[in-house]
Amino acid sequence: MTDHASHEAGARSALILIEYQNDWLAPTGGINGQFQDREQIDTAVANSKKVLEEARRRNIEVIHVRMVLEPNYRVLGEGKYGLRKMVRDYGSFLGEQTDFFPGFEPRDGEYVISERTGGSSAFAATTLDSYLRNNRIFDIYVMGFALRQCVESTVRNAHDLGYHTNVIYDASAAFTREQQTSFLSDIAPFYANAITTQAFLTQA
Repeated sequence: MTDHASHEAGARSALILIEYQNDWLAPTGGINGQFQDREQIDTAVANSKKVLEEARRRNIEVIHVRMVLEPNYRVLGEGKYGLRKMVRDYGSFLGEQTDFFPGFEPRDGEYVISERTGGSSAFAATTLDSYLRNNRIFDIYVMGFALRQCVESTVRNAHDLGYHTNVIYDASAAFTREQQTSFLSDIAPFYANAITTQAFLTQA
């Protein structure tokens, strides 16, 4: 695939927020307690607020991706293993758990994707790719939860679709420090440009 950001005249950029929902971030969230590195997730939330504020100040396109499922989880099928089983086991992405965590609610005019069908990538069975292409956006910044699951899947997918992909890794959280470290050393070099919150904030 070509790197569209290098070739498309007038290309725009977008910030993609993945699953800033109560399930991940509220103390009562079903998945929240699975984060073993509490400092990492607290830092990620604080940094995410800074990134979101700056993106809005610069009029960068903001896209919110969330997961909303039905209580019977029919869309996940039998879910015998992996994330499809874990979501069912944790009772995730139902009711108030699917609400946006305070401070990350979409503003008027910001695009919201809720139609995901259990895929870990924000591109899987959603309108994200068509929305970006139809609006000539090929330079994307990705952050969210969790780093080694939905963020990584989205980043890999974006790379294969030809987007110039930046992952703001300290505005995202893995379940452990080791997972974050392995992402930076083993995954990011092949699929994305890994940047810090500070690097995003100080870009021209």
